[in-house]
Amino acid sequence: MSSHDILTLSQSVLGKDLSETECQALLAICQKRSLKKDDLLFKEGDSDDQLYVVISGKIDVIKNLGAKDETIMAALTAGSLAGELSFIDGEPHSMTLRSRKDSEVITLNRSDFESLITTQPHAVYNVMRAIVRASHKLQRDLNARFMEMNRFVTNQYM
Repeated sequence: MSSHDILTLSQSVLGKDLSETECQALLAICQKRSLKKDDLLFKEGDSDDQLYVVISGKIDVIKNLGAKDETIMAALTAGSLAGELSFIDGEPHSMTLRSRKDSEVITLNRSDFESLITTQPHAVYNVMRAIVRASHKLQRDLNARFMEMNRFVTNQYM
């Protein structure tokens, strides 16, 4: 991986608490994946053991609503995490991620990550803490959206 990848990782949600050495150790077990416009990173219902860090481009987070109906819930840009909950608990993905334009991601496999426990325990701790922070932020954002929607609906019927 390049020095640009180290910089991007260190500025991402995942790497902001990692030292340069820890970023290098993490990148040593990662792969880079390129996506063309409209390529799927993963599909709702699929399972994998991967954590993704967007390093360039834009990736839509899509919720399938039925037959051919879907809605874009969010867009991920450089530094964003994807697949973090499935990475931790092994459950299938709850959304589909599709590249809006040419994009690149860094991919971390869970078993490769677990191999760092003995050699880089502090890095493992910081990565897991970053994943929890990102999940907590997502939960707060969803709660705020729910409250907005609830106020809107309640005001419509008063």
